[in-house]
Amino acid sequence: MTVTKKNRLEGALPLLSDYMRKWAREMPDHAALIYQDQPMSYRELEHNAEQLAKYMLSIGVKKGDRIAYVMVCRPEFFVLYMAASMIGAIIVGMNVRHTPPEMEYVLNNSLSSHVMAQYSLAEINYQERLAKALKNIPAFGQVWIYGGPVEMPNAISVEEILAGDYSQYDQELKEREAQVGPDDGLIIVYTSGTTGHPKGAVLTHHNVVSMSLVLIDEFHLPTGMKPEHHVLHMVPTNHVSGATEWGAAPLVAGATQVLLGSFDPTLALQMAEKYKVEMLEGVPTMWALMFAHPNFKDFDLSSVQFCMIGGAPAPKDILSKMLELAPYCCNPMGMTETAGLSTYSDRGSSLESLNLSVGKCAPEWELKLVDADRKEVPQGTVGEISYRGAIVFKEYFNMPEATAAAKDSEGWFYSKDMGMIDENGDLRLVGRLQEMYITGGYNVYPAEIEEQISRYPGVLMNAVIPVPHPIMGEVGRGFIVPKPGEIVDPAALQEYLKDYLADYKIPRQWEIRDSFPLTTLGKIEKKILKKELEERLA
Repeated sequence: MTVTKKNRLEGALPLLSDYMRKWAREMPDHAALIYQDQPMSYRELEHNAEQLAKYMLSIGVKKGDRIAYVMVCRPEFFVLYMAASMIGAIIVGMNVRHTPPEMEYVLNNSLSSHVMAQYSLAEINYQERLAKALKNIPAFGQVWIYGGPVEMPNAISVEEILAGDYSQYDQELKEREAQVGPDDGLIIVYTSGTTGHPKGAVLTHHNVVSMSLVLIDEFHLPTGMKPEHHVLHMVPTNHVSGATEWGAAPLVAGATQVLLGSFDPTLALQMAEKYKVEMLEGVPTMWALMFAHPNFKDFDLSSVQFCMIGGAPAPKDILSKMLELAPYCCNPMGMTETAGLSTYSDRGSSLESLNLSVGKCAPEWELKLVDADRKEVPQGTVGEISYRGAIVFKEYFNMPEATAAAKDSEGWFYSKDMGMIDENGDLRLVGRLQEMYITGGYNVYPAEIEEQISRYPGVLMNAVIPVPHPIMGEVGRGFIVPKPGEIVDPAALQEYLKDYLADYKIPRQWEIRDSFPLTTLGKIEKKILKKELEERLA
C-alpha cells in the first residue's frame, strides 16, 4: 500500500478518452497497444476512435446508448472503448463463450442498439450466434464485424467503417464530447450471475478514472506505472479486470499494453520476454499454468518488476514463485461493483502477508465491515465487506430493486463478501455470503478451506461445494485436480487439514478430477460443477 500525503484523484480528467487524447498530443508515436507484433500508437488509436465515434454519430447513436461487444483482447476493443467514451455511449461486454440465449439475455437486459463482434474464435462463428440471439430482438440495429466477411443483412465490416469519410461530423463530435461528463456511464460489466441472472453494473468515467489513478500509483513500485512501461494484458475484456485494471489504467498512465488476445501460457511467456514486460497480472490458474510450463526457466523474464494475482484465492506456492520472479507483488481485492481494485498490498509485503490478506483499502475510499443488520463490527470480527467512494458503481442497469438492495442512501455498497480486519489493519477474506453453507449449525466458508487445501503438496486446483447430509444439513465435498505427475490421497489430505481447520469445516467427501470447468478468466465454474454433481447423484 502506497503511503500518500495527497489525494491521488486531484486533477483527474473528466473522461477516460481524455487521457488517450493527452498522450496522443504529448507523445503521438508512442505505442499504446501491441497486438500480434503490430503496434498502434496513441495517435493511431485516437484517429481510429474518432472515425468510429463519428460513424456512430452518423447513424444516430445518442448519449447513453448501449453498444455491445464480443471479442478477445484486441485493438478493436480499445477503439470502441475510446469512441464510446468520446460520445457518451456505454459499451456492454459479452463473454466470448456466450451461447445465443446468453447473448440474447445481455442484449435484451442492456437494451443495446448495436454490437461489435470478431468474426470467429476457434470453431465459433459469432455472426451465426448473433443471428440466433437477435431473432427475438426485431428492432436491433447494426452488427459491426471485423476479421472476416460480412454474412448478415444488418452487418458492416469494421474495416469499412474506419475507412469512411466522416469529416462532416467533426463539429458534432466536438459538441457531443463537451456534453459528456465524469458521472455519465462508460461501461456495463455483467456480474458472474452466481445467484440468478447476471446483473449489469454501470461504471462511470469517474469510477474508472478514479480506480485507474490510484492503481497506477500503487503498481510497478516504487515508481508507479509510467509511459515507458509495458503491461502484458491477458485478461478478457468483458471482465472488470480486463476492461479497467488492465484496459483503462495503462491508458491513463500512457503505458504500452501488449495484448495477448486469449490466454495461452506459452504465448504469454514469449511476449513477456520479447517486449521486456515490466508488469504481469493473472488469476491463479494463469500463474499456475505459466509456472508449470516445461520450459519456464528458459524464458528471460528479468524485466518483470511487478506481479499481481487476483480473481480467486491465491495459493501460497504460487505467491512464493511470484516473489522469486519480481521484487514487488500484490494480492489485492477487486470487484465489478468497485470498478476494479479497492485494496492493495503494502510495499514489500512478505509471503505470509500476501497469503493471508488482500492488503488495505486505498485512502481515497472507505471500507467497513458490517453484520446482518448492516451495523459496523469491531476489528477482528467477521463481517460483510462494504465500500463507499469514487469507485462504487452507479447502478445495476435496468434493475432498480437490485441496486437498492446493494447500495444504501449514504452511498455504501454491500458486497456480500465476508472478511475481517486483522491486527495489522489488513483485510482478510473469509468467503462469499452466497457460497456459505451451514454444517450442524456452523457457518462454513469454502474459500477458507480451499486456501488451506491449496497448500497441500500436489494440489494444482481445488474447489469445495456443499452437498446435502441427512444429519448435518450440509457438508463439504472437495474437488481436487492434482499437479501433473502427482497423486493426491484424499485420506492423507483430510488428516493434514485437521491441523489447520476445525473438524466441521473439513470436507466429508472427496473427488479427484482431471480438470475443472473454467470461465474465460480461469475461475472455476462452481455452478457447472454443482450441476454436474447433482445430475450424477440424482
